Amino acid sequence: MTESTPVTPATRAPAGAALPALETLAAGAGLDLAAEPFTLIEGHTARRAAQSIVRAFTVLEDLAVPKLAPVTDWMLAGYGFPPDHAYRLAARALSAAVESRDTPVPVNPYHNAHHTLEVVLNAHYLAERNDKVATHIRLTARERGLLCLAALIHDFEHDGTMNGAVRFRLESLAVDAALPCLRDAGVAEGDIAAIRAVVLATDPAGPNLYMKALHGAAFYEAPPPVETEAFAELRPLAEDRRLLRMAGLLNDADLLSSAGLDVDYAGRQSAKLGAEGGRKLDGADMLRFLNHIVGGSFTTRAGRFFNLNMALIKSSAELDVHENDDGIDAPLVRP
Repeated sequence: MTESTPVTPATRAPAGAALPALETLAAGAGLDLAAEPFTLIEGHTARRAAQSIVRAFTVLEDLAVPKLAPVTDWMLAGYGFPPDHAYRLAARALSAAVESRDTPVPVNPYHNAHHTLEVVLNAHYLAERNDKVATHIRLTARERGLLCLAALIHDFEHDGTMNGAVRFRLESLAVDAALPCLRDAGVAEGDIAAIRAVVLATDPAGPNLYMKALHGAAFYEAPPPVETEAFAELRPLAEDRRLLRMAGLLNDADLLSSAGLDVDYAGRQSAKLGAEGGRKLDGADMLRFLNHIVGGSFTTRAGRFFNLNMALIKSSAELDVHENDDGIDAPLVRP
């Protein structure tokens, strides 16, 4: 990752009305910005951290828009980017586009603006944890900014279905739809290429597991992935360990709300995803998801902090396994 967008003013001025400050929204809604997922609190267990995260997500879901832009702007300011930096301009435009699509009613029960907000905050929290516990890579300000943009983009314009036989269909759609916002803001082409590689790695039907295998081999002395399972589109991850870590953090952030917080919240996510697919998901569906999409563990050391919570969710799902009466062999589903 050699090309970067310097932390200097962008050429274009911010568009639209002034954003409400996250601190103002938090004060009115009772959000604690000194708790997870806004910050890392040393000594908190995975269960305690999850309780704070669930509380924040529940409050945020009930807030009126705009909320995605204030959250991302607060994050990027904290990373050191000035108000007219390309990353903050792009995040503002993307946030408005994501929320406008779901106003007044979300297009999808699951893949909607609130899911995007959760992934953005999960990515922020996991980046904080990564920089505390990582022994190989700690993120630069640029990498944190790109991770924030990738989280914003990862499900942009999601149509509520799955990729089917076309790998990277939805992920490519997301990046391509976001290109005007990124380029209008002045985001460098090298940064856009990095975002694309990281977002493509969230495709759940093979690419994300290939990325996980790459990450395990690069950082945890795991066997390398089988060459026949490689994806040419993800070659940048195989060639750049820093980009690979960003992809691992985004994948963990995408899965965390469904697989790593608590049993009740995982059930809420499953119900939303089932409503989007037109059927009720049960314990067997959750087990397929945890085993074949999540792969039984989060990817990064930061994400693996929540593996114990995942084990509890899995145990609960095993108690709920029963024969579906709808005659459908459910496909593998993703958050």
